[in-house]
Amino acid sequence: MSRPRDLPGITVAPEAFDSSRLSRLGALFLALPMWVQAVAVYFVSRVVSIAIFSAVLKRQDPASWSSSPVTTTLNDFLNFWDGGWYSRVAREGYPSVLPVDQAGTVTENQWAFYPLHPAVVSTISNATGLSYEVVSPLISTLAAGLAAIVILALFRKYVDPGQALMGLALVMFFPPAAVFSTGYAESLTLLLQATALFLIVERRYLSAVPVVFLMDLSRPIGVAFSFFMLFHLIDRLVRRKSDPYPVAEVVRSWALGVLSCAAALVHPVHAWIVTGSMTAYTDTEAAWHSGTSTYLVQWVARANSLIGPLGPVLLVLVVAGMLALIFSPAGARMGRTLQLFCLAYGIYLLIFFNPQTSTLRLLLPLFPMALTLALVRSRGYRAMALLTFFMLQIIWVAYLWHFTPPADLPP
Repeated sequence: MSRPRDLPGITVAPEAFDSSRLSRLGALFLALPMWVQAVAVYFVSRVVSIAIFSAVLKRQDPASWSSSPVTTTLNDFLNFWDGGWYSRVAREGYPSVLPVDQAGTVTENQWAFYPLHPAVVSTISNATGLSYEVVSPLISTLAAGLAAIVILALFRKYVDPGQALMGLALVMFFPPAAVFSTGYAESLTLLLQATALFLIVERRYLSAVPVVFLMDLSRPIGVAFSFFMLFHLIDRLVRRKSDPYPVAEVVRSWALGVLSCAAALVHPVHAWIVTGSMTAYTDTEAAWHSGTSTYLVQWVARANSLIGPLGPVLLVLVVAGMLALIFSPAGARMGRTLQLFCLAYGIYLLIFFNPQTSTLRLLLPLFPMALTLALVRSRGYRAMALLTFFMLQIIWVAYLWHFTPPADLPP
């Protein structure tokens, strides 16, 4: 039965959901300077993340990182986990003698943590008189804000401004992106990685050299970036007829490729020189896992132990799905440079990293993949995607960042 015309349906704030008004507001926002758009999205993401940290803090018991035996402040909470290790690097430096257990196996120590973040933080801390623990999350927050601007500029090279902005929002609301507000090095790495990729897309290879060098001193991403440069250089050679590759550009690009390999070795070689052990860095990394370094087979073993005989089959399906996504029509919207980086970084993770609770955080350098999820223009889809990431970020902070003494799984 039709509704009488003189009995209109109930509406709640119809102007708030008026599609034409939302479209106008969106157009006005996209008319703002690009950096303003990036900072606005990033600011909202930080408000959300800090609110989540503050809520979870209410059920956090004092831990070894707390400044008081009876309470944990928000600033303490933001310096949990690896933040404590970075602080040790700043205060104590790196050990010249590797600590070992009774069996002679290298135990956890500072060599697993790269020097750029603690060096930057301690320099600013000494200059301002503020404590390391106060400065560290602030530097991370600022670096990620700058990274947001670079990422948006990079994304806008491949998709329209609205899709690029959605891609940035997905990066900044990604569950482990909460770490951008903490005393971790991920923010500096993201800034330097995004800048390096932007410069390579622009074919400004020599300008990328110092950026890549600093990036390789921030986190263990240098080997993955070297893989990427190899793929990129081969791709440039293969496609030189359709994409001109003049001799001067060949020299500059291969110079970056060679120097990126050298930069990836700086921290491991430093550990070797200081300790006298060629495997000081890899032995230290292994201390967080099985005590021995394994390559590739650790994913198969872990899949088998968690799921059983079908685990390796599921692993193959997941890897195949990621490859299909990277090289799908949606993945092609990233552009060849970003596609090849995602491929190289994925291979790097499979070869060198052990699957663990930190794996989700290790996916942050795959930020270009956000573009594959940002292409759908439906407002409902975009709202649901961001809401899903928001809910997963709550879970990430509440169950991984939250620490249950005396020991817990790392974020």
